[in-house]
Order: sequence, then C-alpha cells, then structure tokens
Amino acid sequence: MSLPLDTSCQAEYEDGFILDETELNDYSPYTTDPEHPDNILRSILKKHPEAEHGKMVRFSVFWKDKKYDVDWVGLPDNARPIRFRHNRSTRDLDTGEIYFWQAGVDFGYQYTDESGKNVQEIQEIR
Repeated sequence: MSLPLDTSCQAEYEDGFILDETELNDYSPYTTDPEHPDNILRSILKKHPEAEHGKMVRFSVFWKDKKYDVDWVGLPDNARPIRFRHNRSTRDLDTGEIYFWQAGVDFGYQYTDESGKNVQEIQEIR
C-alpha cells in the first residue's frame, strides 16, 4: 500500500478506525446531503466519526513520502485540527495553459483555553 497523496490527511479514532482522505478520494462517508457532500477534513472537524469510533487519537498529514502526526490524546475537547495547503500556479505565456502544484502544508491544532486564550501549535512543512 502506498502512502497517501501529498497534503492529504488522516484521522485515527479510539477503536483503531482510520478516516483517510486519499483512500476515500476526499468524499466523506458521513455526508448526509449528496447535493453538498462533506470532504474528509470537514467530517473530522464536525467530529462525525466519533459517535461510532470514539474520540480522535491522532491527526496526520502527508508530505513528500513522510507522515506527520499530532497526538490528539490529552488535547481539550474543543481542539480542532488545522490543515492549510499551499497551492501554487503558473501560466505558460505561449499556450495560456495554467499549471497547479502543491508547495507545502501547514498543520497542527487550535483551541481556546479556560481563560479564553487562543492556543495554536502549527508546523510548516515545505
């Protein structure tokens, strides 16, 4: 089995279930409205899998054949994953064709602590 695509994410839950963006072609099995389907990250943010599989224990992103993890155990219940893709594009002046590519990803978590302070830990991967 090959590694997921660059910048894709995974979430692992208490019972060992893994919600994998690449494997599911970024289409969430938890979508309730087929006209406006959720992607995998949206389902993770909405905590859809937790009712069936328990709390999230790991959030991961992939970049250049490496996996980067955030251990979710011990983070507050209001913690939310962050994954920001850095997309780049260029236009061929002769043909007008536009080329797109991924230039990196930022990932981590964010939550508001009991004093109301915003806490973030974000890693930039290039």
